[in-house]
Amino acid sequence: AQADKIRAVQGTLQRFRTLFNLPSAIRENISKGEYDLAVREYRKANSIVLPSHAGMLKRVLEEVENVMHDFKRMLYESMEDPHIDLTNLENIVRLLLELEPESDPVRRYFGIQNRRIQILLDDCTFDHESRMENLQNKLHEKALSDENWKKIQQDLHESVDGSLVNSQPIDSGAEELDALRARYIRRLTAVIMHLIPPFWKVALSVSSGKFAKNKGRYFGHSLEVVSGMIHEIISAYDSKVQNTFLELEETNVICPYMSDAIMDISKACQAFDAKEAAPTIAVESLRALLFESTKLYIMKLCSWMRTSMEEESRNETWVPVTVLERNKSPYAISSLPLAFRSVMVAAMDRIDMMIKFIRSEATSEDSLMMLQEIQESVTLSFFNCLLGFAGQMERIGGDLGRIKQHLPFENGYYPDVVEEFSFHHRPGSITDQHQQLLMVLSNIGFCKDDLFSEMYNKYKHVFLKSRYEPIQCTRI
Repeated sequence: AQADKIRAVQGTLQRFRTLFNLPSAIRENISKGEYDLAVREYRKANSIVLPSHAGMLKRVLEEVENVMHDFKRMLYESMEDPHIDLTNLENIVRLLLELEPESDPVRRYFGIQNRRIQILLDDCTFDHESRMENLQNKLHEKALSDENWKKIQQDLHESVDGSLVNSQPIDSGAEELDALRARYIRRLTAVIMHLIPPFWKVALSVSSGKFAKNKGRYFGHSLEVVSGMIHEIISAYDSKVQNTFLELEETNVICPYMSDAIMDISKACQAFDAKEAAPTIAVESLRALLFESTKLYIMKLCSWMRTSMEEESRNETWVPVTVLERNKSPYAISSLPLAFRSVMVAAMDRIDMMIKFIRSEATSEDSLMMLQEIQESVTLSFFNCLLGFAGQMERIGGDLGRIKQHLPFENGYYPDVVEEFSFHHRPGSITDQHQQLLMVLSNIGFCKDDLFSEMYNKYKHVFLKSRYEPIQCTRI
């Protein structure tokens, strides 16, 4: 009996010794990465039944709880890593379930990743808005400075033609602003392209049972929950990108900003198309954004082509081009038809490239219908530009004919027409109205026999053939 009492006292002392050592032992296990051993020691502490008067021992247990509270917080923080290894994540979930059997760490992981991606998208937006505001302020200050400098120049040189001062090009900063917008789209795209696939891969593992196999409760984590989260993320991304794309200036459409943004979105589509990379609804939404952005880009190219054609048509310089410049054509033309060709080629080459891109990506019925709509719009814009340019040359010829018929006016000109035609005179330009009229006729002949046919044959594969096959360039 005495021996039993001694053994009982020794057992109690051993339990107390173990309890007093638990906080430091658990800390040491955690610092070594021996998490399972730390959990085992924690369970041992919880199994000790304390007498009601053991206040010091209760404080030791409270210290153990504080250590484990920090440990659980560390585990939850490690779940915030978007590229966490699946094996490590499964181990963390298992540990958290042992520590908190009623918790749902998997769902918490999904919530953490969802919020993380949303926050990163918003951070991109805040940074972009700040950069845009700073640049706009700098451009505004520069515009005020330039305006003051012009006033000083005009005051110092009152005898100088004021139109020469005012005709100096003004840098609006549109290209710098568009460069920031393109950079913003690239950053947004990088967020979803790198973070969505690992997020979705975990969801698939949970749903298929590959994850936390001993916990059948996680087989029921529906993919619809995570799919809905990703759909919200893509919707936010879509809205930000579309709004930014609409802000891109049409005057910079020949610059690479829009096409680069489209290629960035295309890369995201390719990343989402990979096996187990994203839910179907996200792939479809991203592909729809790609087609809408490409369509908008092509429409802006068409609009720029028409606007630039009208501007070039008003800038007849009456300077004859060399035989080599007109490709040995017999027509003695001015630089106007060649300037028109440069505009058409600049726009149509990009449109051609984009239509080939869409054609290679179009698989659904909706995308094929959009392709047809784009081709129809491009076809109409192309022929309207040809007709518009022909009309402009006819107007120039008509104005010249009107000049010759009204000799009673000063120098045989209408004052307003004289100003229009003399403004663009350059060294080497033709000033005789009869020769100018002959040059207009040469320009028309060159366009009819050479330029229009060249443009039509070069880009006819772009047009919607089912409706426009009967169209021949000679009808222009």
